[in-house]
Amino acid sequence: MPRIIASPLLLVVHGRAGGLIPAELKDLARELETQRGAPVGLEALTAGEPPALPASSSATPLLLVPLFLLPGSHVRRDVPRIAARCRQCGPLRRLPFLGSWPAWQGALAAELAALKAPADAPAGDGPWLLHHPLEGPLGAAFLAHLEAVTGGRCRATPYSAPNPADAPLPLSGPALPLALAANRLTDALPSPLGLPLLQRPRFRAVLLEALRALP
Repeated sequence: MPRIIASPLLLVVHGRAGGLIPAELKDLARELETQRGAPVGLEALTAGEPPALPASSSATPLLLVPLFLLPGSHVRRDVPRIAARCRQCGPLRRLPFLGSWPAWQGALAAELAALKAPADAPAGDGPWLLHHPLEGPLGAAFLAHLEAVTGGRCRATPYSAPNPADAPLPLSGPALPLALAANRLTDALPSPLGLPLLQRPRFRAVLLEALRALP
């Protein structure tokens, strides 16, 4: 039986200032390349110039994987723009954004269930999902869905918070930052609260398994 050739991947991430890509995302891409035997590219929205695209063909189209957790402007505007650019270079298949994947939402539910709330915490006080603010009906509907499927409570938390000019973040219950990789929010949060999701074994395993299984 001939060996099935895996398609190349382009992982689209937010990135940090100057196009810096956190180490946990680079490690993920390297491991995927080894396990899939196909190129894995990383594109950061904060980079000045897009990277060269992995070669694709009709048999192995480029798979565009938006590694975003919320349906914000990056998913609604930046990802379609990147997809249009990629289609000019060859066949493309675009996946939904990561935060919409049932397996990912299941991992969030499991992680929140594993967090222990203080015995004297008021009923309904967490566990919290700290997320970047979303606007509009689509954002509100997605956050309501996320609360329903994970058992968490969503709390808008700007990437720049907390900082010395702000009041302390009032969290009487357990919380999980909805950040795939290190960013300004996780930098500002105390350990272990500020641990990004890809630095937590459950989420790395779920994402690695899902991406490894792509055709």
